[in-house]
Amino acid sequence: MHLLERYLWKNLLLSIFMTWLSLSLLFSLFDFIAELGAAGKLPGYGTWQALLYILFSLPRNLYTNFPYAVLIGSLLGLGNLAANSEIVAMRAAGFSIWRILSTTLQLGVILGLLAFVLGEYWVPQSEAYARHFKQQFKESGVEVSAEGAWLKHGQRLLHIDKVWSAVKLEGISIYEVDLERGGLSRITKAIAAYKKPQTEWVLSEVLDKRISSTGVHIARYTELTVPDLLPENILNFATVTPEELTAKELAEFIQHQRENALNSSFFELEYWKHFTTPLSTLVMLVLAVPLVFGFQRNAGAGQRIFIGIVLGISYLLLDRMINRTGLVYGLPSLLSAIVPLLLFTALGLLMLKRVR
Repeated sequence: MHLLERYLWKNLLLSIFMTWLSLSLLFSLFDFIAELGAAGKLPGYGTWQALLYILFSLPRNLYTNFPYAVLIGSLLGLGNLAANSEIVAMRAAGFSIWRILSTTLQLGVILGLLAFVLGEYWVPQSEAYARHFKQQFKESGVEVSAEGAWLKHGQRLLHIDKVWSAVKLEGISIYEVDLERGGLSRITKAIAAYKKPQTEWVLSEVLDKRISSTGVHIARYTELTVPDLLPENILNFATVTPEELTAKELAEFIQHQRENALNSSFFELEYWKHFTTPLSTLVMLVLAVPLVFGFQRNAGAGQRIFIGIVLGISYLLLDRMINRTGLVYGLPSLLSAIVPLLLFTALGLLMLKRVR
């Protein structure tokens, strides 16, 4: 690597990582202030526990803020070089704008890989740990939503009130469909359910209704064994947020949704974001280079930070708008995820062509 390329990398890395740390700590502070509202409302959950919860959630903020830290940090790093006439010296030494961009993007590839590893391995584990940490202060199981969770497996529709773990449920209703008759063939309701070491589930305090052409047959059981009620990994998906899932786990859940003729658009979008978020670091660098060359020494650090924040917010709003529009109108998830990247890449390349 050329000496000037190493010098450029060093300045960019220092600015980016300082910006990254500052942004992440700032947003963690905001989260901590908001989390203090829960302190005292949960038994044993006070200020110290709220602080620990925010620390466990810090990787999420690191991952979310990474592309914007790359944009603002690169604006500051390259801007400082321009302010000290070092960019001019580089160009006089034979470094063209495109070579500076190429060197910057090489660093961006490494940063993108770092973001991918962070989002694929560290964030899902830390988010799950943070949720479990806070859950231990609650007196009941996980309420997957105000209306409970609806799941489908084969010809069974399941409604679950609360999930204590992947092997322990509370308030479960099972509806079995008869495809030949086009209606329900069985309705089973139980106060609780637990899973045996194999694949069988045991329902407790059961009300069982079998529906046939001759009528409805009702039976009550203290316990009832149901084989292959629900795959354990699918039950896990009902109690976690997409941030807790890796790309592989999302792909498994999407496949399950498709096999059961269920809508998986939201999860497909989250799946593609595992790849577009790291790629967005390259896009931010493509934007930063022409902006710095356009300002050269005329702009101060404050102005560069302001421009970086405006561009970052613009990208965030555009990304969310296109994502939501895609979900509403049924656009391909890959298209919804990648369009913001393409638009901002085109903007960056257009600005580069205008720089002399």
